[in-house]
Amino acid sequence: MGQAFSKELKPFGLTLTEWRVCAALHHKPHQRLAELATHTSAEPSTLSRTVEGLLQRGLLIRDRSGDDARALALSLTPEGDALAQRIIPLAQLYDRVALSGISATQVDLLRDMLRRIYSNIETLDKGS
Repeated sequence: MGQAFSKELKPFGLTLTEWRVCAALHHKPHQRLAELATHTSAEPSTLSRTVEGLLQRGLLIRDRSGDDARALALSLTPEGDALAQRIIPLAQLYDRVALSGISATQVDLLRDMLRRIYSNIETLDKGS
C-alpha cells in the first residue's frame, strides 16, 4: 500500500515520509519534532532531513510552542496546508479501499491495537 501511495504522491512532489509529516501537521499543528516522530513513525534522523527539506520548500514553518515559549514547533504554511488538502481525498480513498469489508468496530479495535504496539515499542526505544 505504501509503495502504491508513494507513486500517487510523485505528481505532488512528495515522498511518503513527507506526506506523513504534512498529514500529521494538518491534523495537529504546532508539533515539536519528538511529537511528530511519534505521529509519523519516522526515525529521528530521517525526520530531521525530511522536515528540513519541507522547510526549504516553504511547506513548513517553525514557530514557538504553545507549551514552552523557548521550544520550537512545526506547522504547515498556507501552501503546505493547501497541498495537504489536495492529497487528503486520495489518502482517504486508499484508507477506504484498505479497510473495505472490515466493520467500524473492527477498524477501531485495529487502530487501538496498533497504538498499543507503537506504545510498547516506544518503551524499547527509551531503554536504548
